[in-house]
Amino acid sequence: MKDVGRHTYLARRKGTANWQFRARVPLDLVVHFGKREVTKSLGTADLAEAKRRVRDEADAFDKQCRAVRDRASSDDRDTVGSVSLTSLSEANIQQMALAWFEAVNTEGERRHEMAVPLDRDEALINLDQDESALNDQSDLGLDAAYQTAIRLLRAADVRLVRHQLNPIRAAGSRLPFLVAREDAASAQFRQLLALLRRGQLEDIQRSRARLMGDYQEVVFDPLFRPRAEPNGKTLAQVIAAFRAEPERAGRITKLQQTYASVFRLASEMFGADRSVREISRDECKAFRAIVQSLPPNATKRFPGKDLLDVAKLATPETDRLRPATANHYLDALATLFNYAEGEGWITQNPAKRLAIKGVKKRHRRDPFTSAELSKIFHAPLYTGCQDDEGGYAKPGPNQPRRGRFWIPLVGLYTGMRQGEIAQLRTEDVRLFQGVLCIFIVADGDDVDDADRKRVKTEAGERYVPVHPMLERIGFAQHVEQMRNTGAERLFPDIARGADGYFSPFSKWFSRFLADAGVMRDRNAFHSFRHTFRDAMREASVPPDVVTALGGWVRGGMEEHYGSGRITAPVLQEHMLRIRYDGLDMSHLAIG
Repeated sequence: MKDVGRHTYLARRKGTANWQFRARVPLDLVVHFGKREVTKSLGTADLAEAKRRVRDEADAFDKQCRAVRDRASSDDRDTVGSVSLTSLSEANIQQMALAWFEAVNTEGERRHEMAVPLDRDEALINLDQDESALNDQSDLGLDAAYQTAIRLLRAADVRLVRHQLNPIRAAGSRLPFLVAREDAASAQFRQLLALLRRGQLEDIQRSRARLMGDYQEVVFDPLFRPRAEPNGKTLAQVIAAFRAEPERAGRITKLQQTYASVFRLASEMFGADRSVREISRDECKAFRAIVQSLPPNATKRFPGKDLLDVAKLATPETDRLRPATANHYLDALATLFNYAEGEGWITQNPAKRLAIKGVKKRHRRDPFTSAELSKIFHAPLYTGCQDDEGGYAKPGPNQPRRGRFWIPLVGLYTGMRQGEIAQLRTEDVRLFQGVLCIFIVADGDDVDDADRKRVKTEAGERYVPVHPMLERIGFAQHVEQMRNTGAERLFPDIARGADGYFSPFSKWFSRFLADAGVMRDRNAFHSFRHTFRDAMREASVPPDVVTALGGWVRGGMEEHYGSGRITAPVLQEHMLRIRYDGLDMSHLAIG
């Protein structure tokens, strides 16, 4: 064993012959990791092989610690966007810069047609000064290029760091976003800044030509020579116009992540500079075949690699995109061409009806059985655990009541979706018409994307009376406690993932179900919603009330008559009748 001690991180797994990597978490990072020690099986009983593998694990752990410290030292920053900057290819970066320049050039031509400056000589002097600054090696004009780069990267859903500026600094800052330190040093970011600087110079030279009266579609830098066919738009131009539509700009959604992957693959396959009119039906069918060969999360798993090259890898069928996900990609491509057809840039959509046949849009989730509900709410998290982080499934003396405790309970007794519950604010629970209600509403455009509350459909905006069992368990007291601490969100410990949704909680809940012994292929958090609807059916709740409580869309003509709102007392009356026979919650009641 003396030989073993030569490597700090090597230890024998208890009860087995295998070795494991084991390391103490630095004190300043314990809160981030949620534990004081990390372990990982090395998958071997051979000591020499274990020593080789443990070095790699140690290096990875050290790198992870450095990354956490870097993020923590950046002024309370968080991230927006989901696409890694370093995963973008040179073609992606160039496409981004060219689309930006086309918009800049179009605006310049529009201004020139509207009026000529009163003092042309002064305007020319200003252009000369701007050009000198860009050509000066000590002043590359990168401040303006940097801000432009940030705007372009945000529009493309690239992952960026957001500074939480104090009010004084924020008042003077138009752009409280930046590129992470490691991304700022990347070849992709340097390429983007260089292309934007070239675009700024080209814009200055074309502006000067316009002022001199000899502007005849002059191109000074070959990079910015028009690439579209005389009678059509390039694929890059169509993508840029599609993304610039007001209803899509600035949104962080799963659909935009799908668009980003699809547009990247389409640009690789068809050519970003190719006229969109030239793209044929057969090429779109080939696109479908490529999509079916891709593994899930290809961009994250193969950073810096073209998706076409990823598709050529010998990926087993079991590790490829599910047919339903592949159809989402094909729908996104068809949507892009639908947009081009609507704008008159193509006469026919070549990507119509490419969906893989025989694929159900989504599997219906099963409701939880009475026995499963009993196992869930008698798990250590609800009867006594070590903590509600890594020790949630281990019996212990503690009974923490935070997000992980409350969200399943609220789901069971309201039928609310997971995301609807996790995003609740303390102000969303209040008395209404004499009844304590939970309000499910979406935020307006004045709220930052990373913090915005969303609802799935327009009918999803509603209010739901708090069930008596939730009151007995202490839900109202939890709301009041969070208000007293100054918390804005009802469950501030539940964080959003990089996709802007509460995916970390969703993954945890799957583990929770497995630990409770109730995990099946057809159950998930959404099963609470089906369970709640079954309970309403058992209680003979009228269809209008079912719709009002669950936020479902009925779709009949009756929805066009009357106010469509049922009063809170009436909803409460039916809520009182909803119960789950055989489920004992007495151990959770307070007082």
